[in-house]
Amino acid sequence: MKFFSKKQKLINRLLFGVAILLGILSSLGIRAVVEDIANNEQNKVKIWALTVQQKAQVVAHAQSLLEQMELTERDQVQRWAEALSKMYSSYITPSEFEFYSRIVRENTTIPSIVVDGKNRRILNCLNDDGLCEEVTYFNDILFQDYLQQEPIHVEFMDQNWYIYYKLSEAFYQLQNQLEDLVNSFVVEVVDNSIFAPVLIVTEDERTVVSVGNMSPETYVDSVVLKKTLAEMRAQNAPIEISVGSDTHLVFYKNSIILTRLKYIPIIFVVVLSAFILSLIWTFRISRRSENDKLWVGMSRETAHQLGTPISSLIGWVEYLKSQNVDESHLVEVEKDIERLKVITERFSKIGSEPKMTIQNVVKVVYDSVSYLQVRLSKKIKFQVNVSPDTLILANINSQLVEWVFENLSRNAADAIGMNDGIIQIDISEQAKTVAIDITDNGKGIPKSDWKTIFEAGYTTKSRGWGLGLPLSRRIIHNYHKGEIFVKRSVVGEGTTFRIIFNK
Repeated sequence: MKFFSKKQKLINRLLFGVAILLGILSSLGIRAVVEDIANNEQNKVKIWALTVQQKAQVVAHAQSLLEQMELTERDQVQRWAEALSKMYSSYITPSEFEFYSRIVRENTTIPSIVVDGKNRRILNCLNDDGLCEEVTYFNDILFQDYLQQEPIHVEFMDQNWYIYYKLSEAFYQLQNQLEDLVNSFVVEVVDNSIFAPVLIVTEDERTVVSVGNMSPETYVDSVVLKKTLAEMRAQNAPIEISVGSDTHLVFYKNSIILTRLKYIPIIFVVVLSAFILSLIWTFRISRRSENDKLWVGMSRETAHQLGTPISSLIGWVEYLKSQNVDESHLVEVEKDIERLKVITERFSKIGSEPKMTIQNVVKVVYDSVSYLQVRLSKKIKFQVNVSPDTLILANINSQLVEWVFENLSRNAADAIGMNDGIIQIDISEQAKTVAIDITDNGKGIPKSDWKTIFEAGYTTKSRGWGLGLPLSRRIIHNYHKGEIFVKRSVVGEGTTFRIIFNK
């Protein structure tokens, strides 16, 4: 029967089930929130990547237009130089002169200088803001801005002309704007990376172009950079973009916020489980406290109730002695009365701190055996592995230890039943402990019940309250700070209980 522990076990299991259910539901709820945040961040990254790609295309298109503008201006200078040479030709008609003159006059934006290839004398200047008025010969230092473009060669009669030019102001303004756009584009890629760590590298993945939300330790050298890029590629495929005439790769990974959020469900479950376990522990402590009060109250009430009949029995024994009754008939009665006194004293000690003294464990065991041998079945024999004269000392309360020994011996006798049986008692001594093994050849205990048998209310008997072993455990654990447990048990062969005392 299990009547004291069933309710407690049911409540513990119910609390544990509620904890698991709450943990699962909360974990699923938090996980759903984390997944929503992850999806939202991923969508933002995709939108950002699409914007990056579109801006990169705009930059590439602007670069292409700038290159086309440079070619167009060179063609314009080429036509202007050819028209200028035609104007000085002696074979040109007035109408042709007017035509070429108009072409020359139309060049109002591109600074140009015509230089005699023989002595580098300046023959003509156009759109130079009066610089040529102070200089007769072409000076490389003075006109170094004109050296950035390849000069155009024109043959005029037996002369070689070289037209030096620089691109128009409009071209340089557009170029500066494009450079500003490229620089701001790279910065924007980094700054608008939605908290995600970003690395922009060259196409060969060897050079870092720009960084966002990452520490220098992650790309300090080629080995570390390669490892970092591999980790980022494992999370997300890199985005290929064109910046000017170069191709760059944008690597990114989950933001720190998202990474930390993924651990929230685990942390929540751990905290919730710890909270529920603390509740269960508090509940068990409360139940144990209630049980302690029950034990103390029941024990003291038992001792009180036993006091009256014991006093009465003592009086009856004295009366029988006065009636000249054969004293041999009263010896065993007196022994039982003395035993009842011991039992009453035992119960009275429950709930109070028992007095511990150094006792001979062997003597305590033999005293118990002497009392039990004549009161148990004659088919059961006790065997002790040490002689009565052996001295093995331990710090114990002899009355409480005898109570434990009697409980274990009576349980062993019940397990043996009506069969011939032996209760073997082995006492051994270590440096700091004393061990007592009590072995029977009874029906044994299933391994699944080895711990359950020490719970209050557990019993396999048709009668009994199941309090003997719990009481024995309380005496050994709580009062003696020792141990009691099932050392060995085989169904159909027998059981060995071990008790360990401190010296």
